Amino acid sequence: EFSEKLEKSDLDVRNNIERDNLYIMADGKLTWRIMENLLGNVSKYALAGSRVYIDAEDMGNTISLTVKNISNTELNISADVLMERFTRGDQSRNTEGSGLGLNIAQSLAKLQGGNFHVEIDGDLFKAILELPKAEMEIR
Repeated sequence: EFSEKLEKSDLDVRNNIERDNLYIMADGKLTWRIMENLLGNVSKYALAGSRVYIDAEDMGNTISLTVKNISNTELNISADVLMERFTRGDQSRNTEGSGLGLNIAQSLAKLQGGNFHVEIDGDLFKAILELPKAEMEIR
C-alpha cells in the first residue's frame, strides 16, 4: 500500500529478507499500524532520490525487521528524545503528523511482547522492530 507514496518521494526500496518463511507471533492490526507509522515516516522524511533498506532477520527467539533511510534534513536530535511523545526530528517540519508515530510503534511492539527502538548515526535513521518468533511446522 505504500509503494505509490514511496515512488512519489523518489525512493528506491531495497528488501533484504533472509528467508521467505519468517513467522512472528503478532496481532495483524497492531503490526500493520507499526508498519504504517514506519513507512509513512519514510515517505515523508527520507531524502528524495535515496535508497531505503528493509531487512528481516531470524534472531533465534525473535524476528528483527530493520528499516533504514537517510533523512532529508539534519537529524540533530538523540534517538531517545525522538522516541518521546510529540517529538519530531526537525521542529521546523511543516508536514502533517502529531509526532506520536514512533512512540505508538514502541507501545504496540511492547503490547505484542516485542521491542522497538530507533538509532541515529549522522543523517542515517534506523528503526528496529523485534517481535516473538512463531515456530511453524512445515508439512
